[in-house]
Amino acid sequence: MIDKFIARGATGQKELNLAADLVSSIYDAINRPDLSGMIRNGKADDFPEIKAAAVLLEAEKSRLERYEVALRQYADPSFWDEASPGGALAHYDGGEMAQNVLAGHPAFYHRD
Repeated sequence: MIDKFIARGATGQKELNLAADLVSSIYDAINRPDLSGMIRNGKADDFPEIKAAAVLLEAEKSRLERYEVALRQYADPSFWDEASPGGALAHYDGGEMAQNVLAGHPAFYHRD
């Protein structure tokens, strides 16, 4: 499964930095200060462990962003306002945004 994520390509700098910190901490935990030091000194950009961790972090970032979009909609009082013309948007949504996000789609994913 990790190979599939690695094949997706480049990740953002923030994800690379977080991944480097994570992998460096793992090397510290298994008593490999030589490898941890290489990472902390910026001399390990080609480590496959860093690339794999960065891609996985990017995938999690994307997933969390989808959740946040849906939660912002659900948290908006106007979404629940029955006095809105046509009634509350929640009546029409019926949990569809949540279902979309949980299925890995954007909150406003339409099948047509």
